Amino acid sequence: MYWRLWRSFRIKGNLFLNISKRGVSLTYKGRPIKVTLGKNGLRFTTGLRGTGLSFTELLNS
Repeated sequence: MYWRLWRSFRIKGNLFLNISKRGVSLTYKGRPIKVTLGKNGLRFTTGLRGTGLSFTELLNS
C-alpha cells in the first residue's frame, strides 16, 4: 500500500492547478472530456458517466 499525496486548486471556471509530489499539472474539466497538461505530455480522458468506464489517450510532447 502507498500514499498518494496531491492538491488541486481551481484557477478559473473549469481550469485547475494540480500539485503532487510527482510534479505540477494543469487540467481542464469539461462535461464529456478532461484534458491534462503535465510533465508527461498532454492527456485526454473521456468516459461514460455513471458506468465507471473511461478511455485515456496520452500524447507525449
